[in-house]
Amino acid sequence: MQANPRTIPFLFGSQLRYVVPMFQRKYVWQESPQWQTLWEDITEKALLRLEGKEQRPHYLGALIIEGVKPESPQEVKRFLVIDGQQRMTTLQLLLCAFRDYARQQEWRAIEKPLTRFVENPDREVMEKPDEEFYKVWPTTINREVFCSVMTAGSRAEVEKREPLQYLPRKRKPEPRSALVEAYLYFSKQIQAWIESTATSSGKESSACAFALLQCLQEDFCVVEIALSDGDDSQEIFYSLNSQGSPLSQSDLLRSLIFMRAEKEKQNRDEIFNDYWSRFETPFWSYESTRGGRTFSRLDLGLRFFLIAKTGAAVDARRVNEEYRRWVQGEPSKYATVREELSDFAKHSQVYEYYTLPTNTALPSTDFRRVITDLDVSTALPLIMFLEAEAGLDAAQKIVCLAALESYIVRRYFTGEENKEYNKLFADLVYHLRGKSGDEVMSALNHRLLAGAGTTRVWPSNDEMIDAAINRNVYHNLSRPGLRLLLERVELRLRTKKSEETDIALNLQIEHILPQQWSTHWPLEGKQVPNLMAMYPHTANDEFQPLQDAIRRRNAALQTIGNLTLLNQYLNPAASNGGIDLKLDEYRNSVLRLNRYFADMANWDEAAIAKRSQSIGEALCAIWPRPESMAVPASPSPPAQMSP
Repeated sequence: MQANPRTIPFLFGSQLRYVVPMFQRKYVWQESPQWQTLWEDITEKALLRLEGKEQRPHYLGALIIEGVKPESPQEVKRFLVIDGQQRMTTLQLLLCAFRDYARQQEWRAIEKPLTRFVENPDREVMEKPDEEFYKVWPTTINREVFCSVMTAGSRAEVEKREPLQYLPRKRKPEPRSALVEAYLYFSKQIQAWIESTATSSGKESSACAFALLQCLQEDFCVVEIALSDGDDSQEIFYSLNSQGSPLSQSDLLRSLIFMRAEKEKQNRDEIFNDYWSRFETPFWSYESTRGGRTFSRLDLGLRFFLIAKTGAAVDARRVNEEYRRWVQGEPSKYATVREELSDFAKHSQVYEYYTLPTNTALPSTDFRRVITDLDVSTALPLIMFLEAEAGLDAAQKIVCLAALESYIVRRYFTGEENKEYNKLFADLVYHLRGKSGDEVMSALNHRLLAGAGTTRVWPSNDEMIDAAINRNVYHNLSRPGLRLLLERVELRLRTKKSEETDIALNLQIEHILPQQWSTHWPLEGKQVPNLMAMYPHTANDEFQPLQDAIRRRNAALQTIGNLTLLNQYLNPAASNGGIDLKLDEYRNSVLRLNRYFADMANWDEAAIAKRSQSIGEALCAIWPRPESMAVPASPSPPAQMSP
């Protein structure tokens, strides 16, 4: 390994090119802080040159490169960029913007050296002229836009080739490529600086531009670290970026995979196009926050894939480290990188199918609604295993997913803990691996029924009905989850003679006995003041005997038997009204949930309890649970991979 300071003419002045390997992430630098800071440093040095002041070189950071043996005598000398691709790409965009402005002003003495810094001459004798023409050759995801910008020739042409896009009914344009924005930023800054400096200093614009060129040529350096044959580029990249780095877990894993492809001498572009390109999309880059940390869907998908393959819980912060340990361990997991990516692509299709974009409309019978509305994405590793490698036919898969859905919904409804779901579902994967078909179905039911305590029990019918009668579901269940339960009850109440009417998206959860009940709903013949209805302990002597009855009513009105679904246009009129008004409104509803009240003359705590039991029984039928099943002995699962 050799380290040397290199100026821009040394880096870009010769016939050579820097290839950004597939394991690198796409270009991500932005105006603040990267472009702005770089430009401020450049103009500070340029002004000192105009003033004739002596100065020291400014170091832009390190560039780690690895020479590549040419494949033919015609090939332009090639270096792999192990670290520093963001810096190198930015310099190319800046130099290109400066070159285009100099060309526009017809400053040939400035244009010619800048052209030498961004283009390799003699295209006609190159092995691959469409690639070797460029001094920097970025990753596949950036190439098309990079080439478009570098060959446009002017700011106006760049804006024409890469226009802003506006979606219907959107005031702000869609985000444009950072490569385009970097070029436009430097183009505008270069022109503005030259014009303002010429005005303030009284010098010719060309003299100011020449000072800027001299500054770039002589006053800025990088520390070039050239790797030798014995240096491990993969380990160097990992050590540089694994600690305290903005690189995500999926960025680091991509580096691992494509570095191994380099060593296997596989066609990296082909592998990228066949497998990895599908992950360079807005869906997979979408970020969400979990436990105070931000992860992309690709980060989570890779983590869930590793859990599905190992049956061990994986710390979200250590996915790269654990994946490296697993894939490089004994026995060998994959013969080639292509085989590895093919397996991940198969599992990722399951992850993508079950990960719904926001506001996606699905029927409540779709298991994806359960995953989304009950917020149990921690079950996805188990689902990925069942779908992708458990050897289940269509009927067996339905049985397994139905059992899992029942387990999740019943625990949700009865209020069991879900804080250890990541360990639970990893443990299930561990005990199912090595089985297939009917063995998986049997073992899954055995493991689910074997659970005990608040963290793993599969609630019984009695526990479900007890929760229906007594649990405050309105405050303890999420609105999407509670609405899902009521939708499923509605579907169960329908008969073959019922119209096939979709359940509308604008239905709202409605209290039959309203939360503000004191005005229109007497208790034991008395009109209870609102404050006392809300806070029974404030009851005066007159209402003291009703304290327990008030508490029972307040508890009953939050149970599922007192809840229904109602059109949003009916809801305001019926919300806090009396029983007669409520029943009139319910007669306008086509839902079977509300037909229940067609012959109802009175609605009180006893009626609520009766309907709660009926709904509880319906939930048990919708999500059945085997009442008993012998549980065979099983080996203990592995410890969690990381603390």
